[in-house]
Amino acid sequence: MTDRIDFDRFTDEVQKAMEIRYPGRRVDLRRVTKNNGVIYTGISVTGDDENIYPTMYLEPFFEEYDGEVSEAAVEKMCRVYESRRLGEPLSLDYLKKYEEIRGGLRCKLINYEANTGMLEDVPYRRFMDLAIVPYYSFRNSGLDNLIRGEATFVVRESHLKMWEVDAERVLDDAVGNTMESEKPSIRGIAEVLRELNPSYAGMIGTEADSCPMYIMSTPGINGAVSMMYEEDLEEFCEKIGSDIYVIPSSINEVILVPVSDVMPLSMINDMIREINHTEVQEVEVLSDHAYIFSGNGGYRETL
Repeated sequence: MTDRIDFDRFTDEVQKAMEIRYPGRRVDLRRVTKNNGVIYTGISVTGDDENIYPTMYLEPFFEEYDGEVSEAAVEKMCRVYESRRLGEPLSLDYLKKYEEIRGGLRCKLINYEANTGMLEDVPYRRFMDLAIVPYYSFRNSGLDNLIRGEATFVVRESHLKMWEVDAERVLDDAVGNTMESEKPSIRGIAEVLRELNPSYAGMIGTEADSCPMYIMSTPGINGAVSMMYEEDLEEFCEKIGSDIYVIPSSINEVILVPVSDVMPLSMINDMIREINHTEVQEVEVLSDHAYIFSGNGGYRETL
């Protein structure tokens, strides 16, 4: 567990070191609240000519270097930061106009109860005990060659006021765009393991291929939104001839298992809670229980 006093000292020393590395630029520390109320400490370096810049989170560096701000640690942080900078100013005026950004809106699923504070400032729609929230993705924005990775921002109430649109319209567009462009995939667990590591090919035989466990996701980030695609789930239920448990592996994907082939629901939920606690990063936890989906009647929420 991170010692807050030591970590605060670490961040202060990193800030001072980067101020020396970047004379004439402003080096800021900021607390950023992420999914599930997780707070990260980020550092950014800005100049007068920059209107978009990355925020680099310091927690991983604190763990890697045991709180020591050595020359090697500062050098690595600067290299990582430089690799994420754009290196040139960009015009972001188009972000002020709703008709110009609406095509880039997408939606994701988060846990409602764990994010009630954030949702006070974010438009959302309930989905069982989860919340659908809209975000803007810079993917396919024309800035792909400049903005590295999955650059996004969550839509907030201030954006609605700037765009002069209501929450329902933004949510409709975000959900509609996602359903149209983010096509889900359902693959057997053995296929996924082979893709992740080809060396598994010789270790995984027909027994694993017949394992009744499937990974459902969408391209890119926030793949657990795939559990909203009820037509695809209905087709899958019909294909395997069974209702299914939808197990929230993380915000990135869900696991589908035929109801008739698994342990009791109470044991599944115990397993989910244990894995969430020990294996999944807190910021990526979606839910601590499974959901039942019936090919004839849709979701039956379980607790």
